[in-house]
Amino acid sequence: MKTPAQIEQRLAEIEAEREELAAIDFDAEMRQATIDGGDLDAIEQRQADAERKERRLRIEAEALNDHLPDARRVAAKPSIDAINKRLDERKEKARKAATQAQKAAATLRQAMAEFYSVSQTEDLRSEMGAIAKEIDANLDAIGSISHAALAAELTALQSELGGCIRAAIQRHASHRYGDPASIDVSKAA
Repeated sequence: MKTPAQIEQRLAEIEAEREELAAIDFDAEMRQATIDGGDLDAIEQRQADAERKERRLRIEAEALNDHLPDARRVAAKPSIDAINKRLDERKEKARKAATQAQKAAATLRQAMAEFYSVSQTEDLRSEMGAIAKEIDANLDAIGSISHAALAAELTALQSELGGCIRAAIQRHASHRYGDPASIDVSKAA
């Protein structure tokens, strides 16, 4: 099977040959041969040969033009297969990363729930308030427990997670509207 480049080169050659044949004015040659006493039969034979050659070239060009899309698909198949292989590898890596992220999210949720639970001080404030009333004294107020470094880390994580969520949503949307997995490349030419 010829490559697309070979087919395109041959089509260009055919076009040049057809233009060359079309440029021949057999009627003018016959008129001149009539005046000069030339061989009209030889000119008519050359004209018949040229017409036959032009017809063959036209049919060859039509056949090559019809075959060109198939040749392009065949030539593109190794590249498409390589892309699909890399896509499958990325999908597998993405599945593994998503599993890790889900586990990490579950661990983070658990740790944050524990932090939230132990950082609540309303019960201690109530107890301190009751003691202060009993002994009629002004005791130091109990504030909430905070952790500035954790708060900063969670703020940064929130921003990064927003980007990850947008990427996950966009990927899902692109899968529906043009992801390579949803394109029938067998019809691409």
